Parts: sequence; structure tokens; C-alpha cells
Amino acid sequence: MGISGVEEERPMLATGKIVQDYRPLIKYLELISEDERAKVLPKSSDIEMVRALVEQGYVVLEEILGQIIQVVKDRFDPTLSCRVVEEVLGLELEENEAVNYLAKLLAGWIIEIAERLGVINLKAGW
Repeated sequence: MGISGVEEERPMLATGKIVQDYRPLIKYLELISEDERAKVLPKSSDIEMVRALVEQGYVVLEEILGQIIQVVKDRFDPTLSCRVVEEVLGLELEENEAVNYLAKLLAGWIIEIAERLGVINLKAGW
């Protein structure tokens, strides 16, 4: 592993520009069924959503993340989200906090994928 011990654990097309520690999301994906995983994983419609948000004038990362989180948070099981966050990070969160935490990781991954695919260009100020 690298310096922090987490940068090598990244899902496909992730860059680490937005999400530095994917371990909770990776653990969640490992624990769910293949059908559930298909529901959680980024989709082409998620990438198109990023494109649409930018075209609508969203330029602040937190605003784009917030919009994506609202769409993807229903993909996560609240009880399992709590368990994963506690196991991986040692944090005890309420169900909605754990779901939002994992949803933010997923949203960050979606934005990183969008950048890799040339849909958006992240500037250093983000």
C-alpha cells in the first residue's frame, strides 16, 4: 500500500481527486448481492446527469455533489450503511448520516468518472 494505505483501493475509473478513501464504498459493494450491486454502481445515466448539471450552470463541486447525492442515496440500505461505516472507519452514525456518507462517495466517484470520460474538466480550485 501507499503512504496513506488507501490510495490503491480505488474502483474502476476513480482518480482520487474528489474521494480520497473509497474503502467504505468498496466494502459496501463487497457485502451486497450482485443484483444490489448493479443498482448501486454508477450508470451512464449518472454521467449524463453530471453533464446536464454542468450545462444548467452548476459549477461549484459541492452543489453538483449535492444534486447527485439526492439521486443516488436511495440505492443504499440504511442498516448496512451504518455497519460498513462503523467497521471501516470506526464511526457510529445515524442511518441517514451513513447513507449520505456513502452516497457522497458514490457521487464523487461519478464525477471522477465523468472527468475521465471527458464529460467535465475539474479545475484545481475544486
